[in-house]
Amino acid sequence: MPIQLASPGVYIQEVSSGVRTIAGVATSVAAFLGAASRGPINKATRIYSFADFERGFGGLSADSEMSYGVRQFFLNGGTDAWIVRVVKDASPASRTLQNLTPIPVLTVTALDAGASGNGIQVRVDYTTAFPDSTFNISFIRNSDGRAEQYANVSMNSADARYLPDLVNGVSQLVKISRDVTQGTLNGLPAGTSTSGTLGDVSTLLDATHTDFRVVVNGLPPVTVSITLPADIAGGTATQRLTALAAAIQAKVQAQSGGKAALSGFTCARSGSNLVLTSGAGGEFSSVRVLAGSAKNAAGVLKLGVAATGVEVDAVASLRPVRMPDPATLTSGTFAAADLDALPAATHTALRISLDGYGPDVVDLGNAGAAGGNLAAKLIDMANRLQVAVRALKPGNPAYRDFTATATATTLVLASGSRGAGSSIAVSAAPANDLAAGLHLLAEATLSTPPTDAFLGGGTETPYGAADVYPAFIGSRSKREGLYALEDADIFNLLVLPGITDAGVLADAASYCEERRAFFIVDAPASATDVAGMVAAASGTDLPKSDHAAVYFPWTFVADPLKNGKARLTPPGGTMAGLYARTDGSRGIWKAPAGTDANLSGVQSMAVPLTDGENGSLNPLGVNCLRTFPVYGAVSWGARTLRGADQMASEYKYVPVRRLALYIEESLYRGTQWVVFEPNDEPLWAQIRLNIGAFMNGLFRQGAFQGSSPREAYLVKCDRETTTQDDINRGVVNILVGFAPLKPAEFVVISIQQLAGQIQV
Repeated sequence: MPIQLASPGVYIQEVSSGVRTIAGVATSVAAFLGAASRGPINKATRIYSFADFERGFGGLSADSEMSYGVRQFFLNGGTDAWIVRVVKDASPASRTLQNLTPIPVLTVTALDAGASGNGIQVRVDYTTAFPDSTFNISFIRNSDGRAEQYANVSMNSADARYLPDLVNGVSQLVKISRDVTQGTLNGLPAGTSTSGTLGDVSTLLDATHTDFRVVVNGLPPVTVSITLPADIAGGTATQRLTALAAAIQAKVQAQSGGKAALSGFTCARSGSNLVLTSGAGGEFSSVRVLAGSAKNAAGVLKLGVAATGVEVDAVASLRPVRMPDPATLTSGTFAAADLDALPAATHTALRISLDGYGPDVVDLGNAGAAGGNLAAKLIDMANRLQVAVRALKPGNPAYRDFTATATATTLVLASGSRGAGSSIAVSAAPANDLAAGLHLLAEATLSTPPTDAFLGGGTETPYGAADVYPAFIGSRSKREGLYALEDADIFNLLVLPGITDAGVLADAASYCEERRAFFIVDAPASATDVAGMVAAASGTDLPKSDHAAVYFPWTFVADPLKNGKARLTPPGGTMAGLYARTDGSRGIWKAPAGTDANLSGVQSMAVPLTDGENGSLNPLGVNCLRTFPVYGAVSWGARTLRGADQMASEYKYVPVRRLALYIEESLYRGTQWVVFEPNDEPLWAQIRLNIGAFMNGLFRQGAFQGSSPREAYLVKCDRETTTQDDINRGVVNILVGFAPLKPAEFVVISIQQLAGQIQV
């Protein structure tokens, strides 16, 4: 754009050089399709190590050739791969969680379909910041110990901790749905906040303790400022508490602003407690009491969870029940007078074991059970027992979270742990035994040993011989099988470990041609000898594509699942890793073959080959894997499946084809800027400059024949390649040529004797 000249003087303008650097694409991103023990089905997932494969797809599996192929890929130098898990059909594991009613409230579904989801355990507990309203939920995959925990979650969809919002799209294990009708949500009772037991409020409230805040149904906080002594007028402590309740109600309602939750808000005395209730029920109903910003009175009035209050949201009733269950021990039934003389000086202790720890002596002291009736005395005993047991091993969850509760006529003891490892046992103390007096011995009832809660119903059907084509090729519109790679931005190498179905191979080769990728084909499993491989290469079993190469024979590798015992595996994964290693160390123009092309992890070949047998296969375009002294297992061939001598293809060799694909893909991506630019000589000059710079970079790396750029490559874009008719149609034509390096496949050494004594 020209400079706007305002006054006489010197003006400086920066002019673009027109250089747009073309970056070469990756050359050895591999794509694997096959069976796996777990993981997403028909979804391309990118990994960068075998550890990633173990985390996402379960690692090695005896039934998965792909798992061994991926392992060999990374062992031989691969660093980047796409994985597509293929099964015939599968259904996900799930579990419906119920509340106490019981009605279904949540459905937990494994993220990945298949039987692996059956190994996901679910745990629910109420040990939260708001234990009467929220809950914790955990998911644990037993196969690898992967665990996810979501703490302080709610069933309220407006809450920042709403469970489905936290889990879905984040969890690597499950997805969540809430199974509650809108009618049920609308019919929920109003949320409440109940204070702890209060004494005379006239002694609790003073000039420095007058304010607290109330949050109703998630609305902005309302400040309650108590006026003393007017708001607590009355002749008795009960009257003063009643007056305070009325004052709190009036002050909240006065700030309603037309909000029903505030205008209908109530505060009432219940015994020695204050009960604050939202004015509107339903899903979002709740009451939270917060400390005052100054002159805080929430603490002295025991309002709010932080001050020992109890806050129950409307959706608390929709929480899933705690699971799995803890081990419990229920005492025998108490008669009315059983605790009248207990504990006593000679009856103070018992022994308890939780989760196999102990037994530990628990001493409850010699003070008699407090209370005017049996129920009260049982409550006192339960409280004393709980405090004493928890103090024994505060670092052990079984003891730390131990509970003892009382019914009208029994005591119920529960371990602090849950699930299959939870247990509880009570025995007589060696001295001053109280266990018998508490009916915790022979007459007690031990719960059925609890079991862990798992998802269930996950199934999968592995593909059989008749299912290979539909499973691996699948539907392009649904992006199944091979076409799941539509979601992969780029892949250069395709491997289908152990798949030798002619239809699958043909379609896979065609797809590679479309995606500018290269297909590494495993020799048919039926080719158990040289004659069988000759027949396969000469027939129609293999695609006649220059975007593919076949390797023979299969190889034996050490199987970690069988203590290193040799396992017969297809070579595709190993070769993909070798391709990647060669690309990184020598360049894509170097054939992945030769004495330095050693095959890591390969112990031996299924068919040891001689030079003569190699010689019968090489002219047919079959790449042989050999074992040589000193060098070990190596790749000894670099021909495409159009590399048979009779075909005389210009893409006979693997490095030539792969170099061409690399150039094509790099230029395709690096010249996108050309679209919609003015189609004239300045544009053509820029194109020549940029592509020429890219090709010259390859020449300097040794990718082409020739001693000069003129001999090595050409870039032509001018009036000869782009006619006026092309310009009128919006077309610019670019001609790029290169002189490829071809491998020295045959080395001929001529030897003759010299007649050194003869003078001519």
